Amino acid sequence: MEEEMRKLEKGKWFCDYLVQLGIQYEWCIRHKKVLGCEESEQYYQRFISYIGDDYCIGKNLLLQERKGEKRIFLLVVPYQKRVDLKELSEQLITKKLEFVSPEKMEELLHTEPGNVSIFNLIYDKEQHVHLVLDEEILQSKLIAFHPLYNGMSVFLKPEEVLKFLDCDQRIYEIDFINEKGYQKCL
Repeated sequence: MEEEMRKLEKGKWFCDYLVQLGIQYEWCIRHKKVLGCEESEQYYQRFISYIGDDYCIGKNLLLQERKGEKRIFLLVVPYQKRVDLKELSEQLITKKLEFVSPEKMEELLHTEPGNVSIFNLIYDKEQHVHLVLDEEILQSKLIAFHPLYNGMSVFLKPEEVLKFLDCDQRIYEIDFINEKGYQKCL
């Protein structure tokens, strides 16, 4: 219980930090701890009359090259999008990609599986993690992310997400990420 209270305080602190940066979020919802986007989506349905239905849950995938430079990527896509890692590695011009270990995740972003968020990049001061945003996620009215704790969610306009990245002096790439099974027309 004490650990959960510490995580909740961390989430509240981060929401205050966003306000201090001048970043406006539309909604902040406290909820039971969730471990996946589908579970979050089910929970958000309770608040549809407040938040509306034009929002996107950010699916955050922390990946690394299996060999070579072992570059690390945080890929942020709409939660419904299925990503083919082989195709993604070709798109990003990398070696074969794999998920980062929980230990590496803790070391880089001070988090654990099920709790990765774009906001965890505040801990990556040396910018070891390359951020790639799917342009599709920026088309929604609001984007939902966990504020360093997966027992809370904040909903922000896409321009506020980009403002956060600029405040963090984060270098990022916006690209269209192909869905698994996407057929290219030649």
